[in-house]
Formats: sequence, C-alpha cells, structure tokens
Amino acid sequence: MKIIHFSDIHIHSKPILGHNPIERFRLALNHLKNNHLDSNMFVITGDITHDGDLASYKKFDEILTKANLPDHLYPKLLMGNHDDRQIFKSHFTITQTDKNGFVQYDIEIEDKRFLFLDTVQKNSHAGHYCNKRQSWLENKLDESLKKSQNVFIFMHHNPFPLVQLESDLIGLLDRDRFRYIIENYKNIIKHIFFGHQHITVSGNYEGIPFSSPRSINHPLVPNFSNEYRLGSANTEPSYNIALINNDSLIIHNEDFLKVETNWFETTKSGWIEESDN
Repeated sequence: MKIIHFSDIHIHSKPILGHNPIERFRLALNHLKNNHLDSNMFVITGDITHDGDLASYKKFDEILTKANLPDHLYPKLLMGNHDDRQIFKSHFTITQTDKNGFVQYDIEIEDKRFLFLDTVQKNSHAGHYCNKRQSWLENKLDESLKKSQNVFIFMHHNPFPLVQLESDLIGLLDRDRFRYIIENYKNIIKHIFFGHQHITVSGNYEGIPFSSPRSINHPLVPNFSNEYRLGSANTEPSYNIALINNDSLIIHNEDFLKVETNWFETTKSGWIEESDN
C-alpha cells in the first residue's frame, strides 16, 4: 500500500516567509501526478489554509480540481491550528465528523484501520485533545483490537516534544493522556503520522514508529535550544511517501521542486550509466 502525505500547505493570497503557497501547492500536486498515481491514498494533515478563511478553501479546491487527480486520490483532510473548524466543515462537506462535531473519522481497508484525529482548539496554536475526542479514539482502538487490525494514526500536532519539552510550546498539550491511551494499544498501532512543526522527522515513541514531512510551503528548522523559538530555513519543501507492506513500513521523502531527474539502470554490480555515444 502506498500513501502520499502532505502537510502544512498554508494556502494564502500573499507570500509567507518569501514563498508563494499557491504556487508550491500546485507544483507539489503536479509532482504527485507525474510520479505517484499508483498511490492508494492521499492525506493532508492540516493547515490547509493560513487564515482559515473561505476564500482560501475555495482556492485550495480550485488548485486541486485543476490538478485532475483520480477520484481515489481526493485527499483525506485533517484540521490544523491555522484552519477554522466551522468554515472547514461547511465547505468540505464530504469530510466526516464524529458525533460531537470534531473533524475526526476512520477508514477500514482489509486488516488495516486508519484514524484521522482532530487536535485543534480555536484560538490556540498548541494541540488539544479533549475527553470527548479521547473517548472516540479509545473506542476505535478497542474495535480494532477485537478485529485484530493494524492501526495507523494521522494527526496534525506532534503528540510529544520533538527535541525538548521547554522548546515545544505548540505541540499537543494533552500529551500525557494521549501517551497513556496509545501505550495500551501499542501492539496494534503501527505508525503515527503528523505535521505542524514543518520539519522532516522520524523515530519511535513508546515503541511506535512516527514520521512527519516538511511544510509544502515553508520548511522550518528543529529547535535544539532549551528556549522556545521558531526558525525558517532555505530548505527544499517536501512531502512523504509511506510504503506499507506485510512486514515493513518505509517512509520516503520527496523534494518536489527538483523537477529534473536522471535515471540510471542498476545491476548487482552497481550503476550502468548511459553512454554519450
């Protein structure tokens, strides 16, 4: 199974940190279309817009429509802290919500369950996952445990500090409760996908592998200081590709602005370069 993972597009009418989010989203979609139409799923983990306004959501739709991706690659959408829940729900009417109105839902494919979480609280850049949302998550994990399903979680906010607690003021604030929940189901949770921090990072948390791509528009750099800070970087924007097999899960990173690729055939003995003749 092949999954495309975009995050933090930040559609906006003006440049952000010197980059045009509309143009970069268009280029990312073109790269996807030219290279990864064999994918099974396309997920965008939040911050679809920069200001959560209706005009930006309509612009997102316009760019997506022009890309003309196949129907099965219409993206699974998540909320980010720059999105507005009410406007989001009124515009993306096919995106499911739970019984409490949060934008979270699940998809079952064969022996796999994909959970899409809503970690947003209005007027806060930090992540929030209240008791109602926690109950929804636990119920879905219980169902998967009974069905012997492998679970893959998608969310916007990082559920734990990516460097140090002191420098992570905008990650998930309900991290202790979230950690307690996933500890109880870590035998079936196979991967956690998130975005938010705009950096490429991977590893494991409580024995559960995780990964995050850079922002589609403006990558940032990790903070190795004890103090909270954000830093922009003259770094390639990118997205991730997850290859899920029966015995492995592999994450690749695509620098989509690098439009020219020179392919070489390979054998067991090495590269075979094309002759100039």
